[in-house]
Amino acid sequence: MFLLRLAFWLAVLVFLLPSDAQQQARLYATATTTIERVTTFCDRNAKTCAVGAEVWANFVRKAEFALRLVGDLLGGRPSPEAAPPPQDKRGAGKSEPRGTLFPSDLQPLWRGPARRAGG
Repeated sequence: MFLLRLAFWLAVLVFLLPSDAQQQARLYATATTTIERVTTFCDRNAKTCAVGAEVWANFVRKAEFALRLVGDLLGGRPSPEAAPPPQDKRGAGKSEPRGTLFPSDLQPLWRGPARRAGG
């Protein structure tokens, strides 16, 4: 199906091309002039290209952040830059985390009665 659509649009393009030699020469000259002006745009407009480069760099940074965010959300793990540091919900042992656990998270909340020896 793709090849049929491609053939159709190529046929339309060929149909729209001029058949007169003078019109063909004019079209060729216009195309080469357009390509030359596009390729030398930054030589003629340095400030515009500098601003465009800044905008593009900002866009790339935002796109990278968005991709990391989506990847982290789909992967189920929070990003260190995006997620706030974990909080100790029990209030005890507010020290620096080791991995993702606080030292207070490693202590059991409750222990059963001690076992008697020999019993």
